Amino acid sequence: MLNLDDTIAAVSSASVAVVAAGRSILRISGPETFTILSRIATPAQPIEKNRIVLCRVHVEEGLDAEGRVYAFFQPHSYTGQDLAELHLDACGAIVEAVLKKIYRYARPAGPGEFTQRAYLNGRIDLTQAEAVAEIITAANTAQLAAAERLLGGRFSDAVSDVRAGIMDLLGLLEAGLDFAEEDIELVSKDRACARMADFRRQVSDLLEGSIRCERMIDLDSVGLAGVPNAGKSSLLNALLGAERSIVSDARATTRDVLTGVLPLDGLDCVLFDCAGLLLPEDQAAPIHRLSHQASLAALNKAAVVLFCVDAGKRDVTADVQMRKQVAAPAVIYVMTKLDAISPQDTRRRREYLNGRFEADFIPTSAATGEGLGELKERIRTELMRLRAGDREHQDRLTINQRHEQKLMEAVTLLGEAADEMKNDAAEVAAMLLRQTHRLLGGLEREDVSEQILDRIFSRFCIGK
Repeated sequence: MLNLDDTIAAVSSASVAVVAAGRSILRISGPETFTILSRIATPAQPIEKNRIVLCRVHVEEGLDAEGRVYAFFQPHSYTGQDLAELHLDACGAIVEAVLKKIYRYARPAGPGEFTQRAYLNGRIDLTQAEAVAEIITAANTAQLAAAERLLGGRFSDAVSDVRAGIMDLLGLLEAGLDFAEEDIELVSKDRACARMADFRRQVSDLLEGSIRCERMIDLDSVGLAGVPNAGKSSLLNALLGAERSIVSDARATTRDVLTGVLPLDGLDCVLFDCAGLLLPEDQAAPIHRLSHQASLAALNKAAVVLFCVDAGKRDVTADVQMRKQVAAPAVIYVMTKLDAISPQDTRRRREYLNGRFEADFIPTSAATGEGLGELKERIRTELMRLRAGDREHQDRLTINQRHEQKLMEAVTLLGEAADEMKNDAAEVAAMLLRQTHRLLGGLEREDVSEQILDRIFSRFCIGK
């Protein structure tokens, strides 16, 4: 059973190597938060709300480190409890030593426990908690944007507005039933039916918009990889059937991550193209190095990568080197720009590339459309294979189906309530409205099983 009265701690930033310098964030939450801070650090001034305080962190005898404390007091913190973040610019060994001292007084946080406390303390609702997890694991900009929309709370606000309207109407109907013998009508039948129809429309809009948003998060991510000017942008445009990416003969034209939804016979995915990967000698400029790192991180989080090689390219040494950097679960090898070589050369070039990469290339042409059907089918096959053994994906679908099922039931109940009202069965209509109100409440806080909560928070990393 989760204990909200103890104090937890964890590193909530990316790991820093033992001998490398970097910024780490140590997060502490619970009733003993500031007592623990006083035991491990000496602040330069009193720790107060809305103030960043410099401090000396006592690592061990004779060794201190400089840090910054960000204080958040309950009930207005992320978790709803006293919470502090200790920012250290230090190597991983120093961070581990400080964390070890903190663990003398606080226990290590479990996966997602900070966010779980935020939910249980009423700081966020369940949809927003789910959105935090999706932001952490988003593999592309489309998934990130969809998760941010859920985190913004617009889904929850809209549900709350509908529930408030239902409760207002329910109050009028039940009051009218109490005074039925006195022939007092607090709301007319036509007006009640009109309001129920409006509620039904609002819920239908939620079902269409918000579930589409969640499905965007659940879509598998497929990235295009390859050296600059390997034909990725043209391939993306051809697969999507729209000009999503600028195509140019100039090297390294693509700078931003471009995305689009690729329909695959009932199994859609998010297709994305980012800046071409670079070899070490091409990464001298900081902007190029950062672009390369961002592209590689996105590709290695994708479910499938389409590794593109120009069919007419004679020396593929750089492409072979580049392939070694991609570590996605599944890689499909694509021979691009087939229209630029003669049909007689196609077989020879394919055999050559198959031998160099020890893989089976799919010949394609963005200009003529050749090979695109085969490529789409191969993508679908790989995604089906990956999903078959992906328990996390199944859990995510289950959680989102919870939303969809409840919204669909609410639409049905509101339609039945309106029908009963038209048939002068106000008492039955009121019963159905109350049932709808209770059902919509279950989307965020009520009637949420412990199993669903476990599924949601088990997908978080420690420190979030």
